[in-house]
Amino acid sequence: MKGNNDSGAAKPAGAAERILRALAAEFPRLHDRQSFLDSDALKAWYEKQGDTLSDNERQAVARALSRLISDGSISEVLWPSGHSDKVQLPEQGMIAVSVNLGSLREERLAWEATREGPEPSQERIVTEIVTRTRPWIDSNLDGGKLPLLLVNASIIHGSNAFDILISAQYRNPYNLLRYTREVVQVAPHVAGTHTMLVAQNYGFPDFSPKR
Repeated sequence: MKGNNDSGAAKPAGAAERILRALAAEFPRLHDRQSFLDSDALKAWYEKQGDTLSDNERQAVARALSRLISDGSISEVLWPSGHSDKVQLPEQGMIAVSVNLGSLREERLAWEATREGPEPSQERIVTEIVTRTRPWIDSNLDGGKLPLLLVNASIIHGSNAFDILISAQYRNPYNLLRYTREVVQVAPHVAGTHTMLVAQNYGFPDFSPKR
């Protein structure tokens, strides 16, 4: 008899698992459905070695992929390609935000006495920054085009240097620096910011031209 440790590792991967492993192997490239069906990692599962999948194989993968998207296992999103001539947001940067924990704590203590309005927290600071970003973009279009687009905003634990990290695409460094000064630095409880320009990105989203 085989032991209990002889489990799923030896079992043939099902369609869903093949798709997930192929997506992981394609990191950091972003795919649409068509480009994923043509990806090297997916071909490797079918031992194609450069050849395309057969029509039956493509249909089987497409059906499995549709099921994974419909049940929420895989997300399908619209994402601007920064290097596109129509988008022109080719640069990437990060804004490290330090929070004044003292003033935030004072406001929270006052809020706990009445519990009126939104709860003071670092999550609330991120929400405030995002809320202020929308009218700033509308008021600062660059030749009628987006000056900047937020990519991500994260609350960071375990760092003594900053508490929130914001990632953005932008048209030129002036847009990012002015956005930091006019939106992020004036948000409640922001003690300071440090703006960094990203020279090369190796993770999602990958804005390099498709292979």
